[in-house]
Amino acid sequence: MTSPKPRSFEIVRPAPGDVIAIETAVGTRHAQVTHARSPYPDVVRAIRPRSDAQSPEEIAKGETAFVAMVELGRAMRDQSVTVTVIGHATVPAADRNFPTFRLPIRNKAGETIYWWTWDGDSLSVASDGTDSLMPIREILPSNALQERLAELST
Repeated sequence: MTSPKPRSFEIVRPAPGDVIAIETAVGTRHAQVTHARSPYPDVVRAIRPRSDAQSPEEIAKGETAFVAMVELGRAMRDQSVTVTVIGHATVPAADRNFPTFRLPIRNKAGETIYWWTWDGDSLSVASDGTDSLMPIREILPSNALQERLAELST
């Protein structure tokens, strides 16, 4: 029988501003909830690691490495991933607006033929020059979040 994973305190669904610690193969990495908009998953920003940042406030001042949609409530119950809310901090000004996500529209062969964008409220056809750095509208599984965070170096 496995024992429950440790948590600093129990939360059903993290709130915007919550700073999250996620254990990875290369150590602890952090993310911050920027938006919680039912019925959609939480929007988080992965925070580039900084060796000098210890408190949630200091960690949250770090650079945003990427943005993703993650079901954090589910991740916190997933026994294969250690996810802990370590505190709350102000979301940086650059990350306060709901991000625009892109969605690929594929043909039967699986090739992307055009893109849609989603701003949290509506969909629209994207221009040909859709920003490749714009996050993809998909639910990132907790293990995939863990892997992407592990790729971030200090």
